[in-house]
Amino acid sequence: MPTTFMPIKRRQFLAGTFAAGLFTVFSAQNVFAGIPKKDHWIFLSDTHVPGDPKKILYEYNPHNHFCQVRDEILQLTDKPQGIIVTGDFAFLQGQPEDYKNLKTLVTPYLDAEIPVHVSLGNHDHLNNLYGAFPDFQKEKPLVADENVAILETPNCNLFLLDSLYQTNVTPGFLGITQLRWLKKELTTRQNKPAILFAHHNLDNGPDTLMDREELWVIIKSQKQVKAYIYGHTHVYRQSIRDDVHLINLPALGWEFQKGKQPLGWTDAVLSGNGIELTLHTIDKTRSDNGHVRQFTWLR
Repeated sequence: MPTTFMPIKRRQFLAGTFAAGLFTVFSAQNVFAGIPKKDHWIFLSDTHVPGDPKKILYEYNPHNHFCQVRDEILQLTDKPQGIIVTGDFAFLQGQPEDYKNLKTLVTPYLDAEIPVHVSLGNHDHLNNLYGAFPDFQKEKPLVADENVAILETPNCNLFLLDSLYQTNVTPGFLGITQLRWLKKELTTRQNKPAILFAHHNLDNGPDTLMDREELWVIIKSQKQVKAYIYGHTHVYRQSIRDDVHLINLPALGWEFQKGKQPLGWTDAVLSGNGIELTLHTIDKTRSDNGHVRQFTWLR
């Protein structure tokens, strides 16, 4: 099957393997070499799907949200090259039943031959993810005790990083080994713009990425890095630091202040010059449904 999930951290307190067919880990995959200049993706974040389809939190039903968005994506005339989920795939503690439900929910994507790449957030659990897929086979990680990936697309190189520190512990962490790996891989791929994906935000505070400044030293030194795309905060926002776009994706599962933030997904078109993001909200009556944001590379 074409779907590839990218769980992003395998700490020493977690152990597991990847399925040979359904899940693939690779150092670099030229995902659409045969489709010149076409770079259409879907970005999701904080899906928080529970095992119980009727589970409600903050008056929201994440299962129903996931199903609605999936149906909208599958109805697109221009089929996307793939879907990237920036963490918190499962509900709150990454229970086995969460991933069992998710396995059923992503099957229509597989049937439509749309790859799905999922990094894990602080509410995920790698062992339980594996438990939902019994045909896993061991894969040698690219970085010891980590799971990372690079997707080479027609216009950009997409780096999926590993910021999961520990399940249900809010802050994130990359670690020196992964940072060294990232610097090495970026240095060997300077021919196209690079976009980094991870779950955690880079703001100052105790619940963000703990080694954010170490990461930023690398980003600042690699001029091909144009954007860092993340989730975690359940806020759709953007900022710029050192001419690098910081793009916080909207959550899908729930928001913390009802009506203040959009819930939904973003349709992304990547080019050599930037990203165009179109917001699709769960609530179609929102004024920002269909709103387009343009991000032009600044360096």
